[in-house]
Amino acid sequence: MFKFGARPNKKVEELVKLLPENGRVLDLGCGAGGNSIFLAERGFDVTCVDKDNEVISVIKQGYPSINAINKSILDFDFPENEYDLILALNVLSFFSLDDIKIILDNIIKSLKENGLIYLQVFSVNEPNKNFNHLFTKEELMGFFSKNTILECEELSVKDNHPPQGKHEHSIIKALIKNKL
Repeated sequence: MFKFGARPNKKVEELVKLLPENGRVLDLGCGAGGNSIFLAERGFDVTCVDKDNEVISVIKQGYPSINAINKSILDFDFPENEYDLILALNVLSFFSLDDIKIILDNIIKSLKENGLIYLQVFSVNEPNKNFNHLFTKEELMGFFSKNTILECEELSVKDNHPPQGKHEHSIIKALIKNKL
């Protein structure tokens, strides 16, 4: 069965330079763990969360240094001021707006001062409307009005994976810096 997230995101590869040595990272909706594995192999203390028991089992077996947690993001106990980087890549659109607000409040609570959040969400221009919530840039940035928005862009990306084959997505990428 095809599992998303087997390779690290290119932006995550760039973000390594901005993180403290041995920094703490939280990867929400980690999928097959590509980002978590990439970061752990570079010495970061990584916690990843996914509701897919199969992918979490594989990560635990192959990478025991990663704290791989099998549960919904909504059930994860977000510690305060814990992480230097929190990733939520293409996962928030699977939740209702009310749940997204809870998750984003928890993400902000869990970031250290000057910690980074890297998000990718599906935009209202997404051709596949089978998501619980699609975002506008303005809406997404509104959640971070007390933080520093370092980057935010909407773009169309080509994708090719089972079961759809070749297709496109409309996504918003955002990099946010926490201010306490």
